[in-house]
Amino acid sequence: MSWIRRAIAIALVVCLVLAVGASTRIGGGSGFVQYQSNATSYIPDLPGGAQYVSMGDSYAASGSHAKMRPMDLCARNGDDLGHVLAQRLQPNTFTDRACSGATLDDLTQPSPKPNTSPQLYGVGPFTRLVTVLIGANSLGFGNIVVHCFGDPDDRCGAVATQDLPGSQGWNFVRAQYAATVDAIKKAAAPDVRVVLVGYLPLFPLDGPPDLACLDRAGVPVENVDHWRTWYRSIDRLIREVAADRRVMYVQPPMERTACDPDPYVRIGGFKLKAQEPEANGLHPTTAGQRALGNLIEDRLRGTAPPA
Repeated sequence: MSWIRRAIAIALVVCLVLAVGASTRIGGGSGFVQYQSNATSYIPDLPGGAQYVSMGDSYAASGSHAKMRPMDLCARNGDDLGHVLAQRLQPNTFTDRACSGATLDDLTQPSPKPNTSPQLYGVGPFTRLVTVLIGANSLGFGNIVVHCFGDPDDRCGAVATQDLPGSQGWNFVRAQYAATVDAIKKAAAPDVRVVLVGYLPLFPLDGPPDLACLDRAGVPVENVDHWRTWYRSIDRLIREVAADRRVMYVQPPMERTACDPDPYVRIGGFKLKAQEPEANGLHPTTAGQRALGNLIEDRLRGTAPPA
């Protein structure tokens, strides 16, 4: 009977190897299972971590508000960046950990939002891909929204230049971002691919802005230049961390900005607040998330040039 036991043992080992291989390979699945937390219940993260984990702030969680998950304090959308990329890659398992309002602290520490946990908890030894779109809120994006767009005042220039490259605040956020990438690598599979994603721009980085568009939104023209200064700071920070930690950086599409037809980012301003609830969002549209998700896939498959 010993040969029967040996045969059973060999069969079990083969099955285990195949199961582990299937659970860590990105793509090739017939669909994906989503595990996440929300405001009404907590679904434990998949033991060993999901194959693909999307982490980040509202720029990762935004989509069509029609697909926002009920009672989700993180305001995740069923067509946000993580969902777009998961639909393209078809991992066996996917966790959407992005959360509106998140800072770098929320990736490794408990969030003040009820029934949530550090986004890093979604990562484990079976995790082969992590996309990270974070850093803006840690570098003062909330102040930019308030003082430059939502309720413009003379503080816009000051908040946009508060944490320029080389300043104490900028250096702190850069170091925290690098440490967060290290924590992700430590928690994930040895061959995990960590992708740092840049922010879709609100306006072109050069040239005169669309004055009629700004007037309709109620955005002072000088605030576009203040935003450009801030945007270059956060973009440089993400690029440097990616190069420092030897992970992929994906520069987002720079066309179809907020004043263009069918833009990738919604325009916002105090004149638009009364027109529609999401008009002041200053966040990606569904078209923007699709374009960014498709670009990330192309970079992962090697069909798009490096940034």
